[in-house]
Amino acid sequence: MIDLLSVLSILMIITSLLVFGLRNYKISIYVYSLQTFLLVATFLLLSSTHLAEQLSVWAGVAFLTKVVFIPYILLRLIKKLGVVYEDEPVAGFFVSPIIAMGFSLAIAMSIYPIYLEFSLIKESIPLIASITVFMMGIFGFILRNSAIKQILAYCMFENGIHLSLALMAYNSPEIAELGILTDAIFAVLIMSVLAQRFYKYFGSLDISKATELKG
Repeated sequence: MIDLLSVLSILMIITSLLVFGLRNYKISIYVYSLQTFLLVATFLLLSSTHLAEQLSVWAGVAFLTKVVFIPYILLRLIKKLGVVYEDEPVAGFFVSPIIAMGFSLAIAMSIYPIYLEFSLIKESIPLIASITVFMMGIFGFILRNSAIKQILAYCMFENGIHLSLALMAYNSPEIAELGILTDAIFAVLIMSVLAQRFYKYFGSLDISKATELKG
């Protein structure tokens, strides 16, 4: 029988595929917010089951910054730019999510035994999920041309790191501080400003059109 921690982890994998593959920016942002809410729920679950009070602090900060504030920033950005849908990505809308998820799961399955060896929580599905979400963020940078989708890819990448950190070192006294220090909020603010300037100059969020920056 699959426990609650595994259910939350599987849902994080599903939401990473949706954030990656959905063309509508607003829906993608809402799904990212949902994924981070699942991450917060995971922190709270681990906090209660393993008596890790520091994770409850991290959960509160993550909720305010990653569930609420970052989606708010991105929703304001797409509203200001007047964009609704992503331009055609590398490998197309249908193929690229399949490629990303396939390779992400393959990589996760191949290296999770190493994670399992060093993790305090010996749960295969959550550890596989942490690697998969991380890799989906990496592939988001590689296969998606949109600046907005690349910001979301960075956020997913970070969610994977945070899930790994919580599973592998939940009892560390510095876990909350590490989570806060690696929070995406400042990076998202900077990338949002750059995306606005890019759109103003090129009239598109498709970074592949920035041929003047090559060479």
